[in-house]
Formats: sequence, C-alpha cells, structure tokens
Amino acid sequence: MPSKKYFLFLLFSIGFLSADIPAYSAKYNFDSEEISITGTRTFKKYNNGYEISFEASNLLASMYFSSIFAITNKQVIADSYDIKIKPKFLNRNQSVKFNYDANIIKSSGVNVWQSNIDKEKGIFDPLNVQIMIRTFVKDGIKDFDLNIIDMEAGGSKNYRFIVKGEEECLFENKKLNCIIVERSRIGSERTVKYYLAKELEYMFTKIIDTSPERTNKLELVKLLSLG
Repeated sequence: MPSKKYFLFLLFSIGFLSADIPAYSAKYNFDSEEISITGTRTFKKYNNGYEISFEASNLLASMYFSSIFAITNKQVIADSYDIKIKPKFLNRNQSVKFNYDANIIKSSGVNVWQSNIDKEKGIFDPLNVQIMIRTFVKDGIKDFDLNIIDMEAGGSKNYRFIVKGEEECLFENKKLNCIIVERSRIGSERTVKYYLAKELEYMFTKIIDTSPERTNKLELVKLLSLG
C-alpha cells in the first residue's frame, strides 16, 4: 500500500495545463489530517520546453515540486522531476531524471532505483500527467488510461480516468462549470476526483483524494496571473 509520502506528493501534482494554455500563477490550499498549507503554483514556457513548479511553506512545512518537460504533438516528453519536502513529520528529497539516449529513468534521494523507458507507452511524472488529463478532457475524450511513475519502486502504474459529468463550482464568488474526472486503479480502493473549470481553460479548481485510510483535499484559492 502506498505510504503517506506518496499520497502527499501526488496530491500536489495538480492544476497545470498544456502547451496552448498561457503561462500562469495561482495559489492552492492543501488540507489533510497532518497539515494545512497554501502555496504558489506556476506554469512557465521556455524556448526549448516547459516547467511546472509548486512552492509552499509555513511553520510546519517547506515544500517544493518541479517538473521540466517538452511537448510534441500533444505528447508530454519528461526531462526531470524534483521533490523537496521538509515538514516536522516528514523529510523527503527525490530527483528523477529521464535519459532517452540510454533509455533509462533514474531516481536518487529517498528512493533510489533505475528503470527502463518503455517507448511503446507514454510515462508521466505526477506533475506533467495533469497536462495529458487536461488535453484529453478538452478534446472531449471521456475514458482514457495514463501511466504514472511509481516514485517509490520505479517503473509505472496504469490509471484509468473517466469523465463522470459536470457540476457547478464556486470560485471567488463566481459560478463555474466544472467537468468531474475520476481516477482509479485495478486492485486499489483509492479514488481521486478532479474538477476542471471550463471558464479557466480547464484548470483544476479542486481535487479530492479518498482512500480507506484518509481523505485529502487540494483547492484553488486565488488566480494570480493568466497569460
């Protein structure tokens, strides 16, 4: 069963959009039994790629996440994924590098492993996978699978995503039309619900992660800039 560490960094991986979406910055709040924290997410475009990052800190925790990647024909090509978490109850540093010349993925830090890159399927990190979710939903696809790196053991796990319908969401006292996507995996009782707002270029306004052990929530609280 995945540890609390795994649940934490997967939850902080939401909210970032694909290459045709303008750069932006936004604040999100995360609530769990262990901690409540608000941080800033950014989506930046560079000449040769993109970066998604998240930074947050309070008296209990300091958190940093970064994913660097390219996008080719609506397909994410991962380059690196880095995590730095240092709350009182959890210390975690991990760096994952993708080497396409050697056809391997290497992880260093708290989890050390090496896996082969399967060129027959796309493999995403917990941040950049959100770009593919957004792309499929925007294109009207209602049922799809995506492979996410197993950050603890290496390799990847396959997840199924199903559009469950639409719901009215409130953000800054405004009513938004949100598409609800549910994520699940065979053999796991954990489910994750994503809320994507059409009016905000399908940004994730909320995510609810539910398992027999806990329920965690991540929610958009303020849009700082868009474009």
